[in-house]
Order: sequence, then structure tokens, then C-alpha cells
Amino acid sequence: MNERSSRATAEGASIPAPRIRSWFSPRAVLPIVITVLSICGTHAQSTSPAARPAAPKAIYTPKPVYRAEWAKQRLTGKGVVLVTIDKQTGNVTGARMLTSTGNQQLDGAALQAYSQWRFDPRTVVVPQLQIPIEFATRPTPQPAKRTVPQSWILVIVLVVGGAAVAALRRRRA
Repeated sequence: MNERSSRATAEGASIPAPRIRSWFSPRAVLPIVITVLSICGTHAQSTSPAARPAAPKAIYTPKPVYRAEWAKQRLTGKGVVLVTIDKQTGNVTGARMLTSTGNQQLDGAALQAYSQWRFDPRTVVVPQLQIPIEFATRPTPQPAKRTVPQSWILVIVLVVGGAAVAALRRRRA
């Protein structure tokens, strides 16, 4: 009898079988993929400061001299100076051009200035530091417009005020 009832139920079943929903549906795939990719991307980025040490703090930084004659010749150039720093004192012990500015005079001015630099010894972590340099001609400044000096403005105000006071006294008299 059990067999018949189960056959009858299977053959003439009017109640649909329950649908089992899988966690893996087409609509759920996209958010899962995006989540996984974003997690992988954040873990791939290095957030440790050990990857790039902090630059030492410069305490004395004379600028390279750019002579007037160089400006007349319109000498320009970009370069990179490599300075060697004594970790104990913070003084620059050596300087050399890694990338030349393209002009020996400009390179010499950069090397002379950077060899005088000093750093706070407590911040010197690396023995060498690359410093970019750029020599560029600047446009000549326009002469300032001539303006009336403030002392003349004061004189004008006093004269006009005196004339106004004199006019008022004449009216009263």
C-alpha cells in the first residue's frame, strides 16, 4: 500500500516539488567577483613605510647661483644631483651629477650649492639622496607703474580740506 500511495503521489502530483535555491545564481556572481577583485587589489598594495624611506630633513639649503650672464645667454637645463650624506653629522660629503643639465657651468653651480647642504642627522636614514635641479630663464619683470607717493596724497588732502574750511568761514562771516 505504501508503494501504491507513493506511486500515485508521484504520477498524479499536483503540488510542485520545492525549488532549492542555490547560493550560486547569475545575479550573485557579479557582486562576488567585484568583491574578490577589490579585496585582492587592496592586499596587493603595499602600505608599509619600509618600501620607501622618508627623505632626510634639510636644515641648510643654499640655492645654486644663476648668474646674470647666464640669463642673457638663456642657459637652461634640468638635471639630478646625487649627494652623499654623513649619517653622524648630516653634512654632505660628496656630490655628483647623475643627470647633467647639459651645461658644465650650470652643473658646477648645482654641485657647489648642494655640496654645502646640511641635514638633521636624526632624520638621515639613507646615505645618498637624489635631488632634482632646474635652471630656467624667468621673464624680465615689467617696470612698476608710477604712482603718486603717499606723502603727495596727504598734501592734496590737506589743501582741499583747508580750502573747504576757508570756504565755510567765509560763509559764516
